[in-house]
Amino acid sequence: MLFRDPLLLLRLPRMIMVISILLFARASAIAGETPDAETIIQRFIARAKAAAEVEARQMISYQRRTRIEELDDDDSVKETRSKEYAVTNRAGLVQTVLIKVNDRPPSDDELKSDRRTESDARRESGRRRRGPDFLDEALVRRFEYTLEGEETIEGRRVFRLAYQPTRTTTAGKDVDRILGLLHGQIWIDAEEYEMVKVEARLRSALRLLGGIAGALNRLEFAIVRRPIEPGHWANVLLTTRAEGRKLLSSFRARVQVDQDEFRIQPLTAAAP
Repeated sequence: MLFRDPLLLLRLPRMIMVISILLFARASAIAGETPDAETIIQRFIARAKAAAEVEARQMISYQRRTRIEELDDDDSVKETRSKEYAVTNRAGLVQTVLIKVNDRPPSDDELKSDRRTESDARRESGRRRRGPDFLDEALVRRFEYTLEGEETIEGRRVFRLAYQPTRTTTAGKDVDRILGLLHGQIWIDAEEYEMVKVEARLRSALRLLGGIAGALNRLEFAIVRRPIEPGHWANVLLTTRAEGRKLLSSFRARVQVDQDEFRIQPLTAAAP
């Protein structure tokens, strides 16, 4: 369940990372060209497929640091927790190893608990995070896009698009219901058609079992991506703000995830 543990809020940003990776295109823009929103989305999808094929021949390792702040009603921080992971993406299969908890080595119990949480998250997602099978054009088409204009971010020309769901889902899995309420803006690099940034928020509150089990009253997040080497982009920053209620207890939290120290190497044909 979404509200079983505040730590599981991390699954919401992960789900959005899935969406962002689906929205890329390899084709380069002609200088000065301003394509329409549909053309940009088509190029996103083409880029996603090309990127997955490249990823299937690579091993990418990096560090991930997660900081969770539980907040009081006045937004003051009442508790902070942090974790640091060594992450390996081998041919699209992502594995994480917990290396620090609150800036200290993890205990055996913490390592076991983290492995169970990761296993539960993968099982509940119902999706194998591996290579081209990870792509789902139908997921991209759950949103409609409007081109709002152009901007410059860190010296790169980008397109800014607004998006909203094509339909609202009131039944099914929590992730599907969240997708049916998300709207926001996305910034796309005009040369490589990679996502530079995405911002999202809920259009309205999400209630479970008519509000009896709990509610997600506020969800806002942003993802920042940057090129880490020619032709390869990665998520470097993710921020999330969530507020809601679990049974009779309210929660309010901020989450920040930083990723860096990327290392990319090709996989040989003989590699398992």
